[in-house]
This record gives sequence, C-alpha cells and structure tokens, in this order.
Amino acid sequence: MTAASSHAGVLEAAARGDDEALASLVRLHHDRVYRFGLRVCRDGFDADDAVQEAFVKLATRHDVIRHPSALAWLLSVVKNACLRLLRPFHRERRALGERVEAGELPTAELSPEAALERWDLVRSVHGAIAQLDRPYREVLVLRDLEGLNGAQTCAVLGLEETLMKTRLHRARSMLRAKLERAG
Repeated sequence: MTAASSHAGVLEAAARGDDEALASLVRLHHDRVYRFGLRVCRDGFDADDAVQEAFVKLATRHDVIRHPSALAWLLSVVKNACLRLLRPFHRERRALGERVEAGELPTAELSPEAALERWDLVRSVHGAIAQLDRPYREVLVLRDLEGLNGAQTCAVLGLEETLMKTRLHRARSMLRAKLERAG
C-alpha cells in the first residue's frame, strides 16, 4: 500500500467516524497547526484553545476531512479563533522566538560565538516578523515559515491570488527593511 493510498484510507475512515483515523489526522497536522496558531495568537494558551477548536470542528465536518485542502481549512479555523481570542489591550507585544524548540538548537559543530550569532539572527528575524501588521505577518508566516503554496495560503486567508502575492512582496520588503535598520 502506498503512502498516498494509505493517507486516502485514513481520510475515508475518519470521514466515516473512525476515532482512531481521526486521531491519526490530528497527530499528522497538530504541530504545524499549533505553530501557526502560536504565531497568530502570540499566546500559548490561546493557541491551544484555537487548535482544539479547529480539531473539534474537523471531527464534525466529514466533508472537510475528505477534502485535499483540509490543512488550509484547519489553519483558517485557527486564524479566526485566534482573532476572536486576541485582546490587544490585554496582551503585551512579545517578540516571537523566545522559546527554542529542540529541533532548532544549534548543532554541536558550531562554536559558541557562531551559535550565539545564529540565535541572535533568529531572534531578530522573529522579532521583526512580530512587528509586521497582521495581514502581512500572516501571509509571510504561511508562505515562508509554514511552507504553504500560494493556493493554500489564499484559501487560509480568504484572499485572491494577486492580493496574496502583493501582501507577500510587501511583507518581505518590510521585513528586509526592519532587519537592515536593526543590523
């Protein structure tokens, strides 16, 4: 059985209400959906709530489970839940990148100076991304950090392709300018 047919079988089983197949889909997409939620919500607790809401909705939407862009749908639900949960006057602006995941740690091959330089660069880039206005930050995170293609990004954000490309171009330009000023 190929990976594609195996995945299709899991989708069909989940759509029929198989809890184990649904759990498999959650395991498959959870990390990516959570990372996106964390970047949009900027708060781990809100991101947890938004991600949980998205997967609960997925469990009841058998039509979405079968659809090839289920990931884009999940990201849209998370984005909308985060926007509902955000209370800008209650939140401190925090720079992204404060937490370092195990997979992002510098390798042992780096000297301490090189590791510090890399860490500073990552922190600077994440901080500059966090300063972008929400529409630009969202498109940049989806395309450049999450690796979604143009069609998936458009589906998540509900944008036409030309507007998505314009925002992405502007976001990259603004990010570049922020990093040049900081450097």
